[in-house]
Amino acid sequence: MENAPYYRGQAERARRLAHSLTNREVEALLERVAQDYEDIAVDLESGAVEVRHPELMPQSQD
Repeated sequence: MENAPYYRGQAERARRLAHSLTNREVEALLERVAQDYEDIAVDLESGAVEVRHPELMPQSQD
C-alpha cells in the first residue's frame, strides 16, 4: 500500500490537470478525484483500518 504523501501527490497532480482544462465537466471530475485522493491520505494518516474509495487503491500483483 502506498503512503499518504503518495496520495497527496496524486491529488495535486489531478488538481494541476483540472486547472489546465477548459472543459468544466472534466475539471469538476478531476477535482472530485483529487478530493478522493486527499480522503485516502487522511485515512492513512489517521490509521484507519479501511479507507474510503478503495477503488483508487493499487491492486496487488499476485
